[in-house]
Amino acid sequence: MVKFSTGLVVALTAIAVNAVPFEKRIDQTISASTQKWVAACNAAGGGEQCSDISVTAFSTLLAAAGPCDQQNSADAMVDLAKQLNNNADMIKFAQIFAQQPRNTPTSESVPYCQQAPKNAELTGLFQCQFQGAKADTFVGGVAVGGAGTIPFGLSSPLSPPGSCPANPSGPVPDGQQLTDITQDPGLANIKSGSGSAAPPASSAPAASSAAPVSSVAASSAAPASSVVSPASTATCAPKTRKRGAMKKRIAQDTVAAATPWEDACTKAGGQDKCNPIAVTAFGTLLAAADPCAQQDSADAMVDLAKQLNNDPDMIRLAQIFAQQPRNTPTSQAVQYCQRAPKNAELQGLFQCQFQGASQDTFVGGVKVGSPGTIPFGLTSPVSPAGSCPANPSGPIPDGQQLVDITQQPGAGGSASSAAPPASSSAATGGDDSEDGDAADCA
Repeated sequence: MVKFSTGLVVALTAIAVNAVPFEKRIDQTISASTQKWVAACNAAGGGEQCSDISVTAFSTLLAAAGPCDQQNSADAMVDLAKQLNNNADMIKFAQIFAQQPRNTPTSESVPYCQQAPKNAELTGLFQCQFQGAKADTFVGGVAVGGAGTIPFGLSSPLSPPGSCPANPSGPVPDGQQLTDITQDPGLANIKSGSGSAAPPASSAPAASSAAPVSSVAASSAAPASSVVSPASTATCAPKTRKRGAMKKRIAQDTVAAATPWEDACTKAGGQDKCNPIAVTAFGTLLAAADPCAQQDSADAMVDLAKQLNNDPDMIRLAQIFAQQPRNTPTSQAVQYCQRAPKNAELQGLFQCQFQGASQDTFVGGVKVGSPGTIPFGLTSPVSPAGSCPANPSGPIPDGQQLVDITQQPGAGGSASSAAPPASSSAATGGDDSEDGDAADCA
């Protein structure tokens, strides 16, 4: 038997304890970062363009995002504000959002964007860091002074380290939202010369450049066409026009779809694994998402539930989430996934449709009976059309959450016996997304 001296054990323990901060992940509830901007946007009449830009924006705070994605999304926020009579509150909250600290997969600072923003209103702004992040080392082990460690337009490291114009005294407490600390974007605190280093970029609108972070939620968050514009905007037909004469967008508050599951996950002890899975999940309800992305995220929800003593609430809410209607860019039904889920708990489940969607035509003008219009495992169209096991009476009222209508996921029916669960790892949408290894939200 190998014996260790007391001194050696103490030394090893000290090393282990001291090493913890270097492996510490610092994150936040990213959806909270844009809530005040969304509220201002809705008040200004932005309609559901607000939610679309917001989803893309808060996804840029995940650790896997590019250094300039956050700035690009802030540019998209300002772009929309300018379309809405230069709404002052929207611009102010966009300026604060541009300075919100980003998640870090380690206890190291996050690199700064190295290009000018499109809009002059964002010139000289850059993100704060969280207090728990090392001030002298950036993600990847880059020492201060290295590439990306000094904000664009400045010539020397920040003082104090981790500060930003909206919080010039230093970094932000871990996990906190800058908008809960201040309502002032700190334009008066912009360092001399930082704004004059280069004029705002003249590139294409930031909405298109705010590239989604990764493959599932982010890719689905990009197109603004996936959400409804209010009838008062120039791009939306009058409400008095017949539905058949227009391509009506049907959308929802996608964040609300995964919130009950995230609450159950947090209660079950899922900690920082809950939010990344939820963020990925609600992004899959956007119109551009792959037909199976929603099911994949439900699989990720069940996977984590099984790690947490098969938590029944998490599994039940994942089953309901798998049936939540998806946004449609037109007044047409959304196609169904055509493969089995990974987990048996999801067999035979498929999404309902919204009531406003045409139930005889699917997105792309595909007629019922064609590929994608019949749920996996069934041999004939759904009856009643637009229904799902959790709501067997028919489709869901436009924009509503299934979890607000029922707490029972229903039975999967004949679809559950059509094929065994897929053996592949169907969903990566979850617990490691903040390390950049999996799909994030949009």
